[in-house]
Formats: sequence, structure tokens, C-alpha cells
Amino acid sequence: MNEKNSGRPSGRVKTAKIEISIEPEIKDEFMEILRQEGKKASIEIGVWIREYIKSRKEQ
Repeated sequence: MNEKNSGRPSGRVKTAKIEISIEPEIKDEFMEILRQEGKKASIEIGVWIREYIKSRKEQ
């Protein structure tokens, strides 16, 4: 996936939030992996949500 074409769509209001509860060690590991990859959690989770919705619409 081309990183320039992933993430939040430009020009759209991005104020809705989702809160999740996970174990602190899982969050820490996730955040560390993202840091190493130069990525942001909100963008990666947003990509996953969009892909999830798209895959459900294709079913």
C-alpha cells in the first residue's frame, strides 16, 4: 500500500473519536511498533476501519 494514499482523507472534518480499552502492555507494544515504523495510531486504525467497512460492503 502506498503510504501517501493511505490514512485520513484530506479535506474532511475528523472530529469523531472511538475509545477502546485494552491491556496497557498491548497498547505499549502497539505504540512502539508504530513508532518504529514512523506511523500514527489514529491513522492506522482509521485505515483498518475503512478497509473493514469496504470489505463488508463487498460481501
